[in-house]
Amino acid sequence: MSSLEAVLIARGINADVARACTHLFGSYEEAFPYIDPPLLPGDIKEYYSLKYHRYYYHCTTSDTTTWELPPQLQLSEWMLDASISGQDVRTCRKLLSALLWAVQANAHKGEALWTALGLLGRLTGNIVSCGNTVEKYRTVNKSNPKIREALQVVHGGEAVLLAAGFVERPVGGDTLVFPAPGPEGEPDMRPLMTINSKIHQVISRKGFTGMSRDSDDTGSTTRSRHAGLPGFRYQREIIECSCCGRPINDGSDRLVTRKHDAPRGEFRYECELCSGYNLCEECWDKFISGTLVPSHPREHAFQTHHPKASQHNLHSNVSDSNPWGVLVAGGSAARARERLKQRTGL
Repeated sequence: MSSLEAVLIARGINADVARACTHLFGSYEEAFPYIDPPLLPGDIKEYYSLKYHRYYYHCTTSDTTTWELPPQLQLSEWMLDASISGQDVRTCRKLLSALLWAVQANAHKGEALWTALGLLGRLTGNIVSCGNTVEKYRTVNKSNPKIREALQVVHGGEAVLLAAGFVERPVGGDTLVFPAPGPEGEPDMRPLMTINSKIHQVISRKGFTGMSRDSDDTGSTTRSRHAGLPGFRYQREIIECSCCGRPINDGSDRLVTRKHDAPRGEFRYECELCSGYNLCEECWDKFISGTLVPSHPREHAFQTHHPKASQHNLHSNVSDSNPWGVLVAGGSAARARERLKQRTGL
């Protein structure tokens, strides 16, 4: 028994989980996010948002919701895949991480993501269904228009195929090839079968856990699910950050209520090439520094949306006698310009 396994068991961690952690992590600190807090089955539920066309996770014990697959669930899925496929838990971590990154990095693309992933699922499924006996199924031509379009939509899609066992021929070329049976025997089909199973699982709305349920959050109104939160009462359009999922406050409440403790508006950064992709100030700083996870192409141009500087046309105090709203008396515009100067240096 390794020292890490002994420490984990001494802290009350299940023996199977402790054994898996010794293969995955080098220290208790590295393993800590995946085992704390310890969760029982059903503590975290996976849902598919019909409004945003992406998965989210709700923890019933802490009553929190996140777009990211919680580390505890990731560890559980690695162990489950390892027990089903007979692969090493580290290999299962590599396979799930490749697909998880591809899904989360492109989650803002909605249905286009699932359509493109469906094509990748057919490429892997063809080989699985024929048992790697049909030669034409082993070759993926990246210059094919449909395949090229799918790989452009799913950034990281090629990495998923490589993790499944495809190799580039030649290196850096436009062709991916799955190894054919040879004198040394059959290539290992288990990674390909695992990836194929996971792809079909997520595109069929069963999620990464296989137990996802649809969440009909579309409703009959355009009202956002964040509309009732403090600081968003008067904000007409509430847009979420595509990376962290946090609603971006445009400063409307501070202008309308004139309360000093109301949330300050923040800048919003919208990608001009990827429809619906927005970043909050915190994630924008990570994008600029190159530490944003999931990452976004650095060459993409962004449009900057400033916080509200006046109530003109804010529609918060609209009435028959005041159709344009009430202008703010004071230096809110000057303060907004000063904040812009601080953030941009201009």
